[in-house]
Formats: sequence, C-alpha cells, structure tokens
Amino acid sequence: MRAFFFAIVAVSLTNAVVAVAEGAGIADAHAEREGNRITLTWSASGPVDVLMSGDPTVEPRLMTVISSNDGDGRHVVFDLRGVTRPYFYLRPETGDGVRVATRLLPLEGGRNFRDMGGYPTEDGRHVKWGHVFRSGVMTGLTDADYRYLSTIGIQVICDLRANEERAEEPTNWRAGDADYVAWDYSTITSSEELMTMFQDPELSAAKVKMTMTNMYPGILEEQKERYKVMFRRLADGEVPLAFNCSAGKDRAGTGAALILSALGVPRDIVVHDYSLSETFVDYEAAYTQVAAADMEDSPYGFLAQLSPELRAPLLRSDPAYILKTFEYLDETYGGVMAFIRTELEIDDMELAAIRARLLE
Repeated sequence: MRAFFFAIVAVSLTNAVVAVAEGAGIADAHAEREGNRITLTWSASGPVDVLMSGDPTVEPRLMTVISSNDGDGRHVVFDLRGVTRPYFYLRPETGDGVRVATRLLPLEGGRNFRDMGGYPTEDGRHVKWGHVFRSGVMTGLTDADYRYLSTIGIQVICDLRANEERAEEPTNWRAGDADYVAWDYSTITSSEELMTMFQDPELSAAKVKMTMTNMYPGILEEQKERYKVMFRRLADGEVPLAFNCSAGKDRAGTGAALILSALGVPRDIVVHDYSLSETFVDYEAAYTQVAAADMEDSPYGFLAQLSPELRAPLLRSDPAYILKTFEYLDETYGGVMAFIRTELEIDDMELAAIRARLLE
C-alpha cells in the first residue's frame, strides 16, 4: 500500500512563484514564469537595478544589467538573451542586493522539480540558487527537458524510491554524466500503517490525515540511511545535487526539511517550502484523469479508486505532517541538528563545509 501512496503522480504547473527572499533594502522578491516571460516583483525603499546571468554564483558586477533605476517594484523580462536558466540580482541604491529565480523548473514532463535556493538563514545569509534541487518522479522528462537540465550541470541524483517504484517508472537520466544513486529496498515491508488504515470500515478523511501525520516520523527513520548519503555527498562538495521520490513531497519533503534546517533556514520557512508541493502540483487532477481502463495496470489505480475526500489528505503537503517530524526530532533526538550529527554522522567541520558551499 505504501508503494502506491509514495508513487503519487505529480502534474507540474507553468507558473513558479519564489518564496520570500530578503536582503538589506530588498524585501518580498519573487520571480514568476509564464511561458518565456518572467515577471520580477519586489519591495524596496528606492530604485533598483535588475541584473541577469545564467550562472547562479557569478558576482553581480559581472552580470548583465537589464533594467536600471527601476522604481515601481516590478519588471517583466521578455528577452532572456539566450539564457536557459536565468538568475536575477536586484541591486538597490544602498545596502545589499538579493538574488532571485523561479523556484519550479519549467519542464514539460517535470513533477515538482524545483530549486531550493533563495531562502534566508538565521545568520543573514541565503541559500545559493542552482545547487540543490528536489523533485518527484523523473520518468516523464522529455528531450527538451533534458536539454534544459543539461545547462544546470547536476552532478548527483539521489533517487529515494524503492525497488518496485523504480521498476515501474525508471529514471533514464541523459543530461550529462550525473552519478545516479539508488538503494535496494522494498516498500512491501513498511506498509502496515496504510494497510491497517484502508481496512477500517469507518475510514474517514480525519482518520486518513491522522495516519498521514503519525507516519511522518517513520519516513524519517526509514530514509535516514539514504539521507546520510545525501548529506555526505553535500559535505564532499558534489553539487549541484538533485534528489527525488515519487510525488516529490513526502520522502523528498522530509529530506529537504533536513537540508534547509542544517543550513540555518528558520523553521517557519522550512515548513513553507514543504507546503509548496500542493501549490506547484495538482495531485487531485492526476487521479481524476486516470482512465478506468488503465486503473488495473497503473501504479496509481488503487488511489484513483478512493473517494476525493479520502484521497485529499494523502495528496496534501499539510504543514501538520512535517511539523510532526520536527516534534519527533525534538522529543527523540533533542532537535534536528542533533539528529544530523548523530544519525546522519555529520560533524561540525562537515556541517561548516556544507554551509560554506551552499550559502552566500
């Protein structure tokens, strides 16, 4: 049953709104993409220069100025000047500027494939764009998607899915020589909670939500050996790194929460990032569009037969789910950082190396 649940199909939306990114003099910076047009919005006390580059780490002085003294807090970019994945820098008259980019990648067959950059940390820095990506299943990526992804230069892909899921929807990565990492494990041995739930003759949406909430600490424990490898790769500087599960919201969402927490991103922002999956993905549409003739062979057929009311809690990225994980980490390990140090075996020197590579 859990294999079916984790194999939730995700439908990417066209628009990608970036979570709040703040810098001295700049606040509420967003980038939203519609087709080939990107709209930038921000708040500032004075005029701002807008700069662009295809390199997420290049110094602002080396970036191309595409708008000067922009005072209305909005700029629409129609001409990307041949840049496939643009990153922007908003430079105010005084104070530090801030980088901004679209969070969801504009992929034809992508499923919740998004950049984890841009978030502010408690010490005043920001997570670098273009270094860590989270995703759902990658089976649907098209040739055009791979051409797009080849410009990012992903070095490592950590596929968190079980054997059955990878066999049903294999990843055929062809955007460069990335190291594809997967693990030999089965979901069959870890499905008791969901099996018990679906046998309840009085099953309700409230019970499904309760089961979902309570199973989240189990995701953490079940996946921690895989999270350990992800953190080890980050400590060794193997970036850009992408990791995925099936829907890109549960196992990937938990992994993302650990990484952002390790970087010092405040918990409320970590929870916000977790909740974005249901903004970027219309999970319900994915199930209502499953044809009856395909249900028997589809890995999603089982869930497609559930009522919308019972499906809804399974498909959500409810903040209560990831908050349960944090509660478990606090009570069981003394906090997320203690878990990272003891269970993922990342020492202070390695943590400092990760932060040095992923923060600016």
